Amino acid sequence: MRFDLWELAALGSLLVAFAALAAFAHVRFWEKRLGLPLAYASYEKLVCDDGAYVELRRVPIPAGVTPAALPPVVLVHGVAANHRNQDAHPDYSLARYLAALGRDVWLPTLRCAHPGILPGYDIRFEAMAKKDVPRALAAVRERTGAERVDYVGFSMGGMLIYAALDRTVPRAHVRRLVIVGSPAEVHPLLPVPRVARFIPRWLMPRVPFRFGARLFAFASEWFTTPWHGWVLNPRNVARGITRTALVEVIEDIPAGVLYDFAQWSSGDGIVRIDGEPVLPGLAAMDMPALFVAGSVDALAPPREVKHAFDVWGCDHPSVPKRFVVLGRDFGSKEDYGHGDLALGVHVGVDLFDPIARFLGPEEHEHEGAEQGAAAVEAIEERRAV
Repeated sequence: MRFDLWELAALGSLLVAFAALAAFAHVRFWEKRLGLPLAYASYEKLVCDDGAYVELRRVPIPAGVTPAALPPVVLVHGVAANHRNQDAHPDYSLARYLAALGRDVWLPTLRCAHPGILPGYDIRFEAMAKKDVPRALAAVRERTGAERVDYVGFSMGGMLIYAALDRTVPRAHVRRLVIVGSPAEVHPLLPVPRVARFIPRWLMPRVPFRFGARLFAFASEWFTTPWHGWVLNPRNVARGITRTALVEVIEDIPAGVLYDFAQWSSGDGIVRIDGEPVLPGLAAMDMPALFVAGSVDALAPPREVKHAFDVWGCDHPSVPKRFVVLGRDFGSKEDYGHGDLALGVHVGVDLFDPIARFLGPEEHEHEGAEQGAAAVEAIEERRAV
């Protein structure tokens, strides 16, 4: 039996269509099976002046809990994630942990994390620092009547506040700052050729992590690969949590954001906005800050988070700041990678409680600064050996 070229093309198209339909059905099935929808007290879309929008959700305070007389807390997610970054599961949720203590918690979803956002919008790091973050913080202040907020940035969420402070977000609007796994410089896991910086933005692809995460979520805990170690410490995540997180948290990386990170990582690693490095500006900051890094975090190694800690408040030597590395050698229940800084088995004790205390009403001194610096030195010595 012979087929002509047109018949083979038609057969190939039919097979591709069938495979696409099967993959879609597979994803929908596992989204319903593994997904874990959570309720919020409010939801709204905040339109920025360029037409892109930020979603804003308010976490409900449990019944019977007295609201704390403290500023609202804004938790900002990282790259390839949405508002569920720090609210993936009720048992491993910084957002719900703080709400249970009476804190008024808000979760923005930035323009980079909307699956249906139009490609014509300026989906770049700079746009989020200039438009999304100040729009979200201003909305929280307006809704609550608070003069200041407490800001918790996870990964890129921390990098954005590095860039926004005193540019688009006045430092007077932030009472306290918590940085979780946010590098001050971007150095990739694998060597990035320097020619990558010359790739035009229009050639950068959108990385379809959202579909891929949902496609393979069901099998993500069957075995461990080297890829797992790059993203998190598999030993530090309870069974079933990774699958739920892949369905609820992961989003695509837009081409513009990928372009920005490629530019930094293929050069000197320095994060810039308007062509200027963001790191030196942290010297002028005068609000208390807590910096947290995971001991085995491959995406934001402790030494890269410590760069920001070292510069922070240099113009104000008395500013309270802390730098803490989470790992077994430094008093934690387990070694922490990147993703498990949000989802780790013992994250309530190792991280959520220290954050809650730091964001409390009492002033904190330099406690923990020396421990963090010594931790980085110990990690670097082990790697050298």
